[in-house]
Amino acid sequence: MENNIIYIPPVKDCSIVDIEANMAVHINCCFTNQNVFRISNTVKAEELPLLTYDYKFNKWRTGRYIGKLYFKYEGKKYCFEVIPRFGNTAIIHLLEEIFNIKLAQSQSSNKLKSNVQNELIKKLISIIWVKQLSKANVHGLPKNKIKREYKSLSVKGRIDVRKSILPLFNESLIVSNRIEKQVDPIIIAILSKAYKILCKHYFLSQNMLTESAKEVINSTTSFNSSTLTENQYQHIKYGSMYAIYKSIVDFSWQIIKRKKNNIIQEENKETNDALFLDMAEIWENYLMTILKKRYAIDGWKVYSQKFNIYKQQKYKRGLIPDIIIEKDNNVVVFDAKYKNMSSHRNDYDRSDFFQIHTYGSFLESQNKKIIGLGLLYPLHERFDEDVLKNNFSNTLFGESVNKSWFKVDGIQLTESLEDLVIQKEAFLSRFQKNLS
Repeated sequence: MENNIIYIPPVKDCSIVDIEANMAVHINCCFTNQNVFRISNTVKAEELPLLTYDYKFNKWRTGRYIGKLYFKYEGKKYCFEVIPRFGNTAIIHLLEEIFNIKLAQSQSSNKLKSNVQNELIKKLISIIWVKQLSKANVHGLPKNKIKREYKSLSVKGRIDVRKSILPLFNESLIVSNRIEKQVDPIIIAILSKAYKILCKHYFLSQNMLTESAKEVINSTTSFNSSTLTENQYQHIKYGSMYAIYKSIVDFSWQIIKRKKNNIIQEENKETNDALFLDMAEIWENYLMTILKKRYAIDGWKVYSQKFNIYKQQKYKRGLIPDIIIEKDNNVVVFDAKYKNMSSHRNDYDRSDFFQIHTYGSFLESQNKKIIGLGLLYPLHERFDEDVLKNNFSNTLFGESVNKSWFKVDGIQLTESLEDLVIQKEAFLSRFQKNLS
């Protein structure tokens, strides 16, 4: 399939792209949001196109997705690739923080240059899956309780008097029940199916597996994964000891769902392969992760929650602040925005400001004390100390009667891992001062 493919020069996410209008429309027709691999269930999937038309510049613009789309157009094969505007190192660092793992950065960076279909993203997904599975297998395979019935001369567990009357009279046997633990067949079947898909389609090889991962995989061979359903997945129950398995099971189900979506899309002769990551989802999960790591130990609850408003009206809606930080009824609310933010006047989006202030007003109506509100962006290098100071207001709306602060802030993402860590710590330090 790699033969005779025309590779359109890669373009960065959230950037202007010079592309012919008919091809841009065709790319959007080939792309669906089912081509986006979701790393979590926390961020709502939105039906967004791969390209939008920017009427201000009279150009097409890429959105928040990164990845590759292989498609056919006017009888020829093409590859359209969107790369991260902040570089590979930044994306790998964000994923490492989210999943608390270590990825091989040099190898991953080199793979970006490969023309194999979506090799980088697929290998990253495989590595994340292996690391997550290894972390989950702390207490062994996940088990659940089942009730077994025995008919024998001896008692195992509790005697079932009612069921024992007839066997005792006819067969001299006693019926007894005992609660036992068995390996959860649905969880293991999901892990088994995801593993097979990763080996076949995501470049997962045996030398990438840890000993802990091998232990789980070797135990899945006897489980049937061909009849798994969404209902079975949704009704999995995790005991406290095996709650750590939820994240890897959710991740595995995303892999299985994408495989099902691919089978449907293969019927479309215009599209050959497509796989993308949602940078808005990664950015939000990253911010949530680093804030939890820093403030959960001090008793702060860091979470996101949906609030239903106007419940009895036809225009009922849901408010979903991205990040709420709360302690003793004191609240800070952040909204994570993966958009261009270079301190230019046009970068400050009007709707974003209205949205975050609406969240603050609602939580205040719920008798929460609002310490501050903020919009968090991945920042460009031109964001210096003076710009940051000008982006902070001691009061909401700039009015002296309100004691809550408002800020536009974020983290400067760079190609240098060392600089990126410094920028992350600088952001947390600024927020600590606001919190104090």
